[in-house]
Amino acid sequence: MRNEITKLASRRSLGHHPGLLLQRYLIGEGGDPSQRRELLSAQRRELLSAATQAAGSPILHTIYVDAFNRWTDSFPENSLHSAETLKAEGRLIVGLGSENVLECGLRLHHTYGTPIIPGSALKGLTAHYCRDVWGQRRSSAIADENQPYLRGGQFHDLVFGTTDDGGMITFHDAWLIPECLSQGAIQLDVMTPHHQKWQFNEAPPTDFDSPVPVSFLSVTGIFQIRLSWNGPIDTPPELATEWTGRTMTLMKEALAEWGIGGKTSSGYGRLVVPEDKTKSVDQVPGALVDSAPPGPVHKPHTRVLVVQRTIDGKIRYKAVDGRLGSLIKGTPPSLSDGESTQLWIVRVDEKNKKVPYVFQVDEPQKPKPQQQTKNKR
Repeated sequence: MRNEITKLASRRSLGHHPGLLLQRYLIGEGGDPSQRRELLSAQRRELLSAATQAAGSPILHTIYVDAFNRWTDSFPENSLHSAETLKAEGRLIVGLGSENVLECGLRLHHTYGTPIIPGSALKGLTAHYCRDVWGQRRSSAIADENQPYLRGGQFHDLVFGTTDDGGMITFHDAWLIPECLSQGAIQLDVMTPHHQKWQFNEAPPTDFDSPVPVSFLSVTGIFQIRLSWNGPIDTPPELATEWTGRTMTLMKEALAEWGIGGKTSSGYGRLVVPEDKTKSVDQVPGALVDSAPPGPVHKPHTRVLVVQRTIDGKIRYKAVDGRLGSLIKGTPPSLSDGESTQLWIVRVDEKNKKVPYVFQVDEPQKPKPQQQTKNKR
């Protein structure tokens, strides 16, 4: 039986299902423990490389295109279903900590072996962002207006549900756009922890600890995310559309600001509107300015996603929280109305309800702490 399993290694290059390869085609070796570790590490690298090769297989692409089209066709074309395409700004890893023979997991579609983002993960991220950002703004003047976005508030409980009742918004799994498979959607990545003994409380960290490279897989590309209204069937369509659009705005902001999956503190997991996309944030069904939380959400010295709009003959930039801003410094980006870019917030004028944000192109310098001077006698 052992020999039969070992023979599978020679068939890795023929695989077209990355998930199946990762689950069934890791071949261990016997012999001396020190040699076994080196051989297993080599087998691990070969297996990960085979998975990335399988993700770009033309056969997989043909099958997945049909599956993706069936999935998109399953959603009715009405205002109760909101869809958006977002691009990974770098790489993302969903399912890194799941049980896996490689000790570094990756969430893939069970049937096709392609990257997906579970709807449960999107819902959890959006719920935390709603509570901790939209519901925890620091201005005491709007403290009461934060309440709907906290747990127990109207918006939070309606969208995400309670222990006694489910939410009225369905968060669907996000599927990868088929064209991304042939462009290298699954990539070989590496992390290099330096102090493994310290991490397991075996010894204190020192400058003499050697890094131990650990190979794993990450994902890049464009995903389609979808939300659906799942409330009472007698709900007025315009009301259901408004709530679905407001939730989409919230989720897009959470994905751009916090990211999803593992290693978000290292920059992984950010999903943003593609640069060449002309569909603006406020063109999402129901994502009206009035649907945004009261008052600006973003803080000074942060870089945010904005969409250019011409209002009363003046160029303005609309952030994903629905608030407008003006550019005071730097060459204006070459954009048409509806196109997006990223700008830095210099300051926020919460008294200016129409245009509270002041943007500039380059990162603003943080104010230096004032130095106390002694009076000379």
